[in-house]
Amino acid sequence: MDWSTPFIIYRIDASGSLKEVYHAKDLNAARYWLKYIAKPGDVCCRTPTHPKHSTHNGAPEYFSHKETSGCASSVKENWQNYAKGKSFDGQFPNEEKGVQADEAESTTV
Repeated sequence: MDWSTPFIIYRIDASGSLKEVYHAKDLNAARYWLKYIAKPGDVCCRTPTHPKHSTHNGAPEYFSHKETSGCASSVKENWQNYAKGKSFDGQFPNEEKGVQADEAESTTV
């Protein structure tokens, strides 16, 4: 499946896997989601459809995340430390799987 949006937001589940919770059509929608809807630890990534994606591979790239304080942050190392504590292996998926209804509180922004 091709990437449908330039931004995608993931949440780490109890098993350490990433679950898609939101597909943002633009930066404003991604920031809104992180600020008002996301849970601490949710990560916003640029997909290969984003013009500033490095295109070295087909996987999304870290852009920002929501801290446990509730603020958005772009300090990748902080999110990596959080993700490591949740048993995330560090690999973003190479394809879009779609948002599962039970993973997102709301997918409309």
